[in-house]
Amino acid sequence: MTPSRAVLITGVSSQSGLSSGTGRATALRLHRAGWPVYATGRNPDGLKDLAEQGITTLRVDVTDERSMAAAVDRITDEHGAVGVLVNNAAYSLNGTIGETPVAAVRRQFETNLFGLSRMTQLVLPGMRAQQAGRIVMMSSIFGLFATPGRGYYQATKHALEAVSDSLRLEVAPSGIKVVVIEPSPILGSFVPTTVGDLGLETDSDLYRDFWQHFVDWHGAYREVEHPKGRGRTSVRAGRVAQVVEKAISARRPRIRYRIGVPVRLLRPQRVLFGERAWEAFVTRFFPTPS
Repeated sequence: MTPSRAVLITGVSSQSGLSSGTGRATALRLHRAGWPVYATGRNPDGLKDLAEQGITTLRVDVTDERSMAAAVDRITDEHGAVGVLVNNAAYSLNGTIGETPVAAVRRQFETNLFGLSRMTQLVLPGMRAQQAGRIVMMSSIFGLFATPGRGYYQATKHALEAVSDSLRLEVAPSGIKVVVIEPSPILGSFVPTTVGDLGLETDSDLYRDFWQHFVDWHGAYREVEHPKGRGRTSVRAGRVAQVVEKAISARRPRIRYRIGVPVRLLRPQRVLFGERAWEAFVTRFFPTPS
């Protein structure tokens, strides 16, 4: 069986109908390189611009198994199997550990971890049949450590790292390779301008000052054209797409691709600093309640 080159990318459009930066950049780059790309998302309106450029678009909600199975079945009918799965679908839940409703936490894990896991399960039979396949897990710099205000989102990325390491060893005998992408903060991907933009699901005033600082601090990542300060160390969606292409093209891909200076530096820094000094660094550098 000739291995399939069909690429299934999740989370290319958001619920609001906008194309996500990383998903869109990856779909366009792989399409232009000749890969058969299936760009998927919850809202088809966010995929129209990609369809106009010749990319196959499908509605897939990673919390709806029927839509996931339908996408996998279609690609299997047309190409024999899904050759590459890019698990890109995710969103960031903002909220403190103590004040965020558990229902919101469950929704976060349903999308960022459980949906990803089920989509992976659905593509594995076809990959095993052809004794080949690539699964790309989109992690984050925050899959390596956590900060106040986004702990549950960061927990899903920590979990993704663990799932990826287990999966890699489990599917290696079938010729399937699992790759983790760990980008530094992506320019323009998180752009709240007010506390209201954060979608907080609590009326508590306990962290009012913290959340305002949180919004102000992320302002460094809003300016896409001429980033300043911390924004200069962030990476662009196009760079992430370039690394994804490298990961699915390499005969022997890396286990992890760390993109940008921050993600490459912070991991060894934690080991060198020790836990107390590391926590002091996080407290000073990132928004922290006072």
